Amino acid sequence: MKTRILLSSFIALTCIPGFSAETPNVLVIFADDVGWGDAGCYGATKVKTPNIDRLAREGQRFANGHASAAVCTPTRYSLLTGQYSWRRNGVGLDKGVSNGGSPLLIPTAMTTAPGLLKQAGYQTALIGKWHLGFGETKPDYNNELKPGPLEIGFHEFFGIPATNDRVPTVFVRGHRVVDLDPNDPIGINYNQDEAKSQGMSAYIAGRNRIGWMKGGKAAWWKDTEIADTLTGECVQFIERNKEKKFFLLYAPHNVHAPTITHKRFAGSSGLGNRADMLLELDASIGKILETLDKHDLAKNTLIIYSSDNGAYVNDEDGHKPTGPFRGKKSQLWEGGHRVPFIVRWPARIQPGEPKELVSTIDIPATVTAAAGISIPENSLPDSYNLLPAMLGDKDAPKRDDLVVMSGTGQLALRSGDFKYIPDLSNADGWYGGKKKAPKKPGLYDLSKDPGETQNLYQKQTAMGKRLAARLEEMRTKTATRPK
Repeated sequence: MKTRILLSSFIALTCIPGFSAETPNVLVIFADDVGWGDAGCYGATKVKTPNIDRLAREGQRFANGHASAAVCTPTRYSLLTGQYSWRRNGVGLDKGVSNGGSPLLIPTAMTTAPGLLKQAGYQTALIGKWHLGFGETKPDYNNELKPGPLEIGFHEFFGIPATNDRVPTVFVRGHRVVDLDPNDPIGINYNQDEAKSQGMSAYIAGRNRIGWMKGGKAAWWKDTEIADTLTGECVQFIERNKEKKFFLLYAPHNVHAPTITHKRFAGSSGLGNRADMLLELDASIGKILETLDKHDLAKNTLIIYSSDNGAYVNDEDGHKPTGPFRGKKSQLWEGGHRVPFIVRWPARIQPGEPKELVSTIDIPATVTAAAGISIPENSLPDSYNLLPAMLGDKDAPKRDDLVVMSGTGQLALRSGDFKYIPDLSNADGWYGGKKKAPKKPGLYDLSKDPGETQNLYQKQTAMGKRLAARLEEMRTKTATRPK
């Protein structure tokens, strides 16, 4: 009986058009506001993350991983499109983040990683945070929310429209709000005066949110249950598609504010709510790993774990979410965009701790390459295929330069061990305030000065000017990935 089951599974996989037995499933776990130092495998000692640590132990833990931006919406755009978000105008793309009233920020005609995988025969799903808008102009949460995730490459979507601290506080499945009572329609507004005149409140689903809302009470989520709900949806998707090839983008809301966990995790870290939420994230990842193990899928599933930007705090009672790095979310300093980056694929990738410069913008080209998909010309234009290097090819092309963006739309360049910031007065992102740093360029050698405390620009002006020219070159090019 066991032999027949194994043979049937092999036949099912090898008979899928375009797939071989070596073609992997793909799972991208894209955490929210998780910093470089938020796991034991990255040096944390005051929080316990056994499941994230397991991924690192059984895979490759990159020390030099970066989000493409220091805030969420632009990084998530690049994760799907392989394009620097600042190449397009729009709130949430070349600066700031979008809100729950944003139209779709990815053109439906644009090539995306999930779209390529879908065309190749993968079952594709996004479960969790979306934050890239719905509709042609703005979403109407009482009707079909389209175009949206389903129109840019996903077969399935279940998740949060924007962030857990923004309205509307509802789940969306496909094109519709889950459990919406048509007799209690949803209204949202991000203009305070208009919202008040329409009888809306910022106090929704038990706490204050960003934006104002009324209606939709039957559909409101419970903050304490979000993680369990999303994890359960991931498990169900995997089990429904265990005989197929699948691409799952799991985008948990952990550890974005408000930092509210299920009661199982409340106080569990002994450090505070955010750290409790980190332990909840690790447990959710553990549940998904158990599901892969249960169905004998782990060996041939490519998993990439990372985060959309750096942590928004530097210290939690001795725990250092940003590690040794300066800065935090929204800032051009390393702490704003340096993130965990772990890859596991037991069938192909040997464990290790690579030091190469890598970014979340490289995930699209890497996962499509693993699936054996050729990238169309002019598609995924800034995404590097990291797979050959991960597989041990010493001659594989590696990323030399990476442009990163702050929450206010300012750009900086990582080049090898060096960081170039054109204007230090803008380096603090959302936290710049009225008293800004002097307006001058910054140049830092991260190999010797990870805390970015010694500005070398005056001593190494030629290097600074070379990197300034390189940044301008990358800005003016329409593509930067190797052909």
